[in-house]
Amino acid sequence: MVPRLACLAFLALAAAAPAHATGGVSCEAEDRSAKFTIGSPVGRSTGGALFQFEGALELKGRDVAEDFRKLSFAKENLTQSWFDARELRMRVYHERAGEPHGTVELTVEARGNPEAETWRGRYTIRLGEVVNGEFRTRQLNGRVSCSVEG
Repeated sequence: MVPRLACLAFLALAAAAPAHATGGVSCEAEDRSAKFTIGSPVGRSTGGALFQFEGALELKGRDVAEDFRKLSFAKENLTQSWFDARELRMRVYHERAGEPHGTVELTVEARGNPEAETWRGRYTIRLGEVVNGEFRTRQLNGRVSCSVEG
């Protein structure tokens, strides 16, 4: 809940600035596999660049490693993004610092109308971990809703 409030606070600050300069995006999903909120103010003068990005991810599966159950994201985790009048894409990546090697990759793709405040799309979460000396991956998928301002 706290990361969602932080994202909304960023959006509120962005809304207080001149409309031509900034806006904001915030995406969220909750289902039986995962719960997350990610977002950022958006600089229109910088070609839709996301800045002050942050978010949180909670993975709900019983077989998820303890250190991957709850993750927080910052700007350095946002490895790719695309935002224009009809499409939003974000790729967020986290790598375990220690052993065994493990990764979490969250990809969000949403589409919408430039006048719409809510866009719909899909998310994909790819989990990768070394198990018994072998790197194994699995994938979770679901629906995402994104709020778009500016």
